[in-house]
Amino acid sequence: MRKITLLILALITVIGVNAQLTLNGEYRPRTEFLHGYKAPMGIDGQMFNLVTTQRARFGVFYKTDKYRFGLQFQDVRAWGSTKQLVNNDGSFTTVHQAWGEVLFNENLSLKLGRQELVYDDSRILGNVGWAQQARSHDIALLKYEKKGAYKLHFGVAVNQVQTMPYNTAGNYKSMQFLWLHKKFGEAFSLSILALNNGVADTVTNGLVGAPMTTLSQIIGIRPVYKAGKLQASLNFYYQMGNDKSTYFNSSENKNYHKNISAINLRIDVSYKATDNLKTTVGFEMLSGNSETNTDKSYSETNHAFTPLYGTNHKFNGWMDYFYVGNHVNNVGLNDAYLQLDYKKEKILAGAHFHYFMANAEVLDQKEFASTGDIKAMPSGLGTEIDTYVGYKYAKGVLFKAGFSMMLDSETMREIKGGSADATNYWGWVMVVIKPTFLNKK
Repeated sequence: MRKITLLILALITVIGVNAQLTLNGEYRPRTEFLHGYKAPMGIDGQMFNLVTTQRARFGVFYKTDKYRFGLQFQDVRAWGSTKQLVNNDGSFTTVHQAWGEVLFNENLSLKLGRQELVYDDSRILGNVGWAQQARSHDIALLKYEKKGAYKLHFGVAVNQVQTMPYNTAGNYKSMQFLWLHKKFGEAFSLSILALNNGVADTVTNGLVGAPMTTLSQIIGIRPVYKAGKLQASLNFYYQMGNDKSTYFNSSENKNYHKNISAINLRIDVSYKATDNLKTTVGFEMLSGNSETNTDKSYSETNHAFTPLYGTNHKFNGWMDYFYVGNHVNNVGLNDAYLQLDYKKEKILAGAHFHYFMANAEVLDQKEFASTGDIKAMPSGLGTEIDTYVGYKYAKGVLFKAGFSMMLDSETMREIKGGSADATNYWGWVMVVIKPTFLNKK
């Protein structure tokens, strides 16, 4: 820490005429009351869980007319996870961002290092800001941006743990993406994204497994229209390539990776009814795998869409029943929603309503066990209600709280388990303190 302090002091003393140095921080504790969070409660009367987590950040950002530099430390922990007499092992503190960006001219730059990737509405690439640990990537990012015209970004990442080949536990092996964003006048814009994702895998044919990379791709568009108080957007992404899961071809006596053929479609329309109230209606579809389709060729393809590195907490309800480390490679999801958001001066408030349905058919296991018949259950999964309030106490200080409830169906419990007699709800209280220690030009 002493070395970091000396480095910061040195930077302050050598700031050039065209340079800017910013030092900022964040402290964000959040207490959560969990009772059916992420999955229905298994037993009526089961004990709730109460946990407090926190995120503390300190960032140094330096900018000149030829380069930029960013360094952000992060400490994430749950209250009680560190004993009172700390042995200073530093296991909770990490580097969230550490990057340098070379500015070749006013349009072209190259950004290298650990950095957040946030694109469009964060459906495919986002920083997962709600999660205390958040997400960042080790990547080389080439950017060409012509002000008022278009933006073109090309990113390349290849991951490896030290010198051990193919050892990338909990991470992708490689990833490349191309993102193009163009504005057509004041009202309309269009984004195009193409992403290639490689995960470490093992060839399963032969006496000895061999390392390999399994590749899948996402390609899609996002048009956005804004006119006065109205905004409308559409997401369409197609996922293809190979999946890590395999199937056995008996005629060739070999294992093959399943193909991927999956779709994500989202339509979102918002309208500012007043200067303070915004109403949003929308529908999202993430394709899934049917549990009643017994066709052999169907089972050799994964039809379930996976929003790879997006901020998934932002979508499909805040209780995180879907795509937050769960609900992947299964029946998919249809989500019809209504959102009411109010903001006036220092006050924030809102209520979001979701009706969830399975995108593909869910097998009625009871019927199958008793009769042997393959029959689909009703597609409805349940209704979620998310509410929140907030108060901006001062610049850089925000108090926020929320309460959510999931009214689950029998079909939901068939997928995720749980008791029909239990209630599922989740509450949280959070304080966000974001100081700017220095902003010197």
